[in-house]
Amino acid sequence: MPNADQPVHPGKPPVWTDDDIEELAGWNIIRAYLAFVPEMSRALAPVGISPAQFGILVQVDNSPGIAQGALARRCLVSPQSMGEALPPLEALGLIARGERPGRGHPIPVYITEAGRKLVKKSTKAVLAVNTPEAMGLDADEQRTLRRLLQKVVGTLVP
Repeated sequence: MPNADQPVHPGKPPVWTDDDIEELAGWNIIRAYLAFVPEMSRALAPVGISPAQFGILVQVDNSPGIAQGALARRCLVSPQSMGEALPPLEALGLIARGERPGRGHPIPVYITEAGRKLVKKSTKAVLAVNTPEAMGLDADEQRTLRRLLQKVVGTLVP
């Protein structure tokens, strides 16, 4: 019986070929994410926040008083992860959390004036990395990509 820890000999065919891998839509979504996040990070570096923090700020700006749990769902993270993401933004004075109205009641989250100023200040750079040209697409391709990605998210996130 062959040892499972031994390396595969170079002459054996791979389980997945390059073409097989390239055909995986999910893998291409992951690769696009990994390629895009550094671009978005560079765009946000001058204001000192991450893409995830920018996402939280624009969601809170869009829905003042949003419950922390609803914000987590909107950002596609667990409530625990959102609970860890908010204190740094609060410490920077970019968001404020309302008082807990009682055990089991949602905690509202609000953007502060400083948070809104930061979102406004970063908007031009964020829009620049989101243009069709920056992504190597034309306007129709970008609309199609956005629509398809939204469909995937809508299917995978009930």
